[in-house]
Amino acid sequence: MTVPSQQLFEQAEACLQGGRYQELIPLYEQLEFQVSAIEIDAVPLNTIYEPLLACYLIVNDLHSARSLVCRIPSDLKKQSTQLTTLITVLELMRQWERQNGSLKDIYKLLRQSRWNSALAPLVALLQDSIQDRELNLLTKAYTSLPVQLAASRIWLEEDTAAEQLVATRGWRYEASTKLLYPKAPDTVHNRPIGMKEFGQLADVVAHLEVKQESS
Repeated sequence: MTVPSQQLFEQAEACLQGGRYQELIPLYEQLEFQVSAIEIDAVPLNTIYEPLLACYLIVNDLHSARSLVCRIPSDLKKQSTQLTTLITVLELMRQWERQNGSLKDIYKLLRQSRWNSALAPLVALLQDSIQDRELNLLTKAYTSLPVQLAASRIWLEEDTAAEQLVATRGWRYEASTKLLYPKAPDTVHNRPIGMKEFGQLADVVAHLEVKQESS
């Protein structure tokens, strides 16, 4: 039985308010499928595409994010400043993964851009997730490292970075040598993608292809 779009929006809003961000992706994926397949004109598409793209970036699913961007209508990409910014963030993250991009550019764009009340919590979570991934890489690469290096990777002042890493991640800091000693991160399990989600995505793509052929 298909859940009405309005009910899905209410569930997504409840997840946002309750901080249950991990539940947002399947909700917005279902909303995209319904709006694309049924063509619900009353639903602003940016209220689906923007948070869904942000969620994909949060979990570092750049493949799904790229596929989503390809499905977004060109005119909507131009109309929504937030959407345009998120697409730029996606490209910067892809460059960063290929090791020919700057992490600082991503932080700068996220922090200097304007976000509405619906997206602001997701953008804050995105900044945290990018920071966590970078710090996890440093943890794997170093048993000790200069605080200057760690601070530059998360775009913070040295004193602030040292305090934050000690308080939030359990790292040890020696002020006399200005060295940080990372603590091994906790194991994080990625969200599995089920066959239902693959099927929904295939249905969306097929529907869009039919629309393009008929236009």
